[in-house]
Amino acid sequence: MIDTPRRRVLAAAATGSTLGLAGCGDLAGSDGDAAGQTDGGEDGGAGDEGSGSGPGDSEAARATVALDVQAEIQAAREEIGTRVEEGNLSREDAQGELRDAQADIISAAVEEVRTYAADTDDLTVENANERAGAVLVAGAAAAVLGALEAGPVNALLSAADFPAPREGGQPNGS
Repeated sequence: MIDTPRRRVLAAAATGSTLGLAGCGDLAGSDGDAAGQTDGGEDGGAGDEGSGSGPGDSEAARATVALDVQAEIQAAREEIGTRVEEGNLSREDAQGELRDAQADIISAAVEEVRTYAADTDDLTVENANERAGAVLVAGAAAAVLGALEAGPVNALLSAADFPAPREGGQPNGS
């Protein structure tokens, strides 16, 4: 999925410039307006819809959270493969079980991010795309960066990188 060095870079520095590197360009840090002016406007850019109003808005950020579920999916794949090899499960049933296991693993990871956001001041989940393993979060810059601490989070990416769910394709929402 996303390489580990990138995650380490994002986790190492808790500043507005780090969020700028992660693609949270609608952030204005306390060190001036450098990060907040990435789109050339005073309004914080197109990514601010629905972020509310007030003095803290200039410090609002949005990011796509990439979920790290590969190890769990690989473990499920191996367990199901073993059952097929032992003759305890047909290939057709194995494919169905693997699809169900993947959906359950990703759903649990999304729920963990939702719980983390609910327990964190100034952090909300705006949307989720379980098929892509991504969650769109918004809030105070420090809270968005802090999402790296949530268990299943692999990386923070630009909010623009959030893969929009296909209509009628899978559950999502905030």
